[in-house]
Amino acid sequence: MGDPLSDCSPLIGAAMLGKLRLVRLLLEGGAQVNERSPRGETPLLAACKALRGEPTGPRTVKLLSYLLQNQADPNAQDRMGRTPLMYACMERAGAQVASTLLSAGADPSMEDYSGASALVYAINAQKQATLKVLVDSCRASGRDIIIIATEMGVSGGPVTRQYLNVPPSPNTSPVSCMSPSDII
Repeated sequence: MGDPLSDCSPLIGAAMLGKLRLVRLLLEGGAQVNERSPRGETPLLAACKALRGEPTGPRTVKLLSYLLQNQADPNAQDRMGRTPLMYACMERAGAQVASTLLSAGADPSMEDYSGASALVYAINAQKQATLKVLVDSCRASGRDIIIIATEMGVSGGPVTRQYLNVPPSPNTSPVSCMSPSDII
């Protein structure tokens, strides 16, 4: 595998490396905060993807906050349909990063192209504090999480499926939200 910085812009590379001063300089110099790499990554996506389970400190939150204050799209999707919030959950970045993204408008119910949301990634990462932040955000916006099931997949790893995490239609009863055939 090649150098992950070889096919991205200086701004995306600086965000990926967590270099706030360089990000600030590049944005002040005219770089576009929502520019994309060939993989569809924006600076905010790259910064969240690069967290890799490290304890997230104030420097990381400052970088993410700076990008968001400069109009970075918190719901931008890469070529796999993943958002910054999904990567933050997947990379075990912590509740503070999730809260920062949610405060900026990140949608916890968005799904990637495989049908997984940030909730699914948080469950698979086994980060209770992050999951609580996501569930609280869903509840605050009027969404109820009806069923999230985790089971062992063919490869031996956990497979998490979410069946419903949107508000029920006012025209349907809770019983008719899903049929038994929807549950695997």
